[in-house]
Amino acid sequence: MATENILAKRGNKAAFNTAFITAATIFIMGYVNGMALHTGQLNAMVTAQSGNVIWMGLNPVFGNWSAFGANLLLFFGFVFGCGFAIMTLDKFKNKMTQFAFNWSLFALPVALYPFYMQYINSHIAFLMMGLSAGFGVGFFRRMYHIDQMNNAMATGSVRFVGVHFAGGFLKKNKNEIFTLWIFIIAVAMFSLGAAAFAISAGLDYSTGIISEPITRDFARQYAPLMSITNMVLLAICIIPCFFAPGSIPKETE
Repeated sequence: MATENILAKRGNKAAFNTAFITAATIFIMGYVNGMALHTGQLNAMVTAQSGNVIWMGLNPVFGNWSAFGANLLLFFGFVFGCGFAIMTLDKFKNKMTQFAFNWSLFALPVALYPFYMQYINSHIAFLMMGLSAGFGVGFFRRMYHIDQMNNAMATGSVRFVGVHFAGGFLKKNKNEIFTLWIFIIAVAMFSLGAAAFAISAGLDYSTGIISEPITRDFARQYAPLMSITNMVLLAICIIPCFFAPGSIPKETE
């Protein structure tokens, strides 16, 4: 009985850690998209492929070949990241090692972006962000069996808010109400990630770290490496490592 209680507690902890990691990936992607929209080198969302594919059609017609190249690199980075994630999903037998491998490929490109963005052109930056988003979608949605939840952009999760709202409140299926709340939280985490960037950038401006305030129409100048926005980005990429879901040990005699 004592062993069963221990296993149950560790199972609950693993479930909490899985939920935390999922929420963290969504929050980080919200933060990164907010930062990318207000960074002159990118000035666009870096995970939403619908808009990117639209620009892949528009930019050649307008003769914007450099922007078209960035669209292609973001697209292929995302596609490759998703495919590579599937190919390496069971690369390691140890679940913690697998998580460390997955998280490094997902988080390092975005966590270190402020440190290398001044030394690369925007095309490589789009490629790196596409890879990161692809890794995030490919690894964690499959690793933790959350295929319906889009943890790198909000479109899919918003769709399921409507689906489960209809099922829960219009068709009176109470089982779907809990799922509805999960997707509401997922959408909220994406938005809160962007809000965290805005708050951090506002603190950078109020403390004089950056010279211009954030607005929807202004792409911020690059903040110093030790800015609040950059340090928050590092923190939210490192903290989830302490909540890595581990394997539940086998029952022993």
